Amino acid sequence: MPKMLPQPRQRRRSSLVLGTLVVAGGAALAAHTINGLSDRESVLVMTRDVALGQPFTAENVATAMVGRDQIVATVRGQDLKQVIGMRAASDLMTGTLLQPRMVTGQVTPVGDQQLIPVAVKPSRLPARGLRPGDRLLVVLRPDGQTVSDGEQSSVGIEAVVDHTKGPDNDGLMVVDVLVNKSDGPKLAPLAADGQVALVLNPRRP
Repeated sequence: MPKMLPQPRQRRRSSLVLGTLVVAGGAALAAHTINGLSDRESVLVMTRDVALGQPFTAENVATAMVGRDQIVATVRGQDLKQVIGMRAASDLMTGTLLQPRMVTGQVTPVGDQQLIPVAVKPSRLPARGLRPGDRLLVVLRPDGQTVSDGEQSSVGIEAVVDHTKGPDNDGLMVVDVLVNKSDGPKLAPLAADGQVALVLNPRRP
């Protein structure tokens, strides 16, 4: 016996059921989307690498929507204007979510530090260059110094790079370093004349 086609009333009923399911599915999807959006918030994220002590600018920090996380404290996106001009309290990589402890308004030098500009020939710098936050051993080598047997031929002072610039008209690079204030008077006279060498130390974890 040939199969009978659905009657018009049956077709209308099937269409009504299908339409109801589509509407219900759309409503469920919309509700899921809204719930998902309500679980996200605007925070600040690094768009470029920023080294310790360097300022935040419109070019290296921006807002992003991320899922809420009650464990990690973040800086709100609405605080962007307040953060611009402040400084990084640690080395920050691109993509890092900014946290309050990573932001400081303190300008170097701080506490018992002194900032000393060191003029050196490019040949006395690491080939990869120096970045703010790099830890150095500044080796003092006064020109014409006479060293007796058993006496150390060089004296090293621990320092941290704050800023670099150059080369200048004399072909020298200027490296601003932060040292303990007790070492400043020893370093300053020789640093201005380029009578030092810079040894790069590992960064502290």
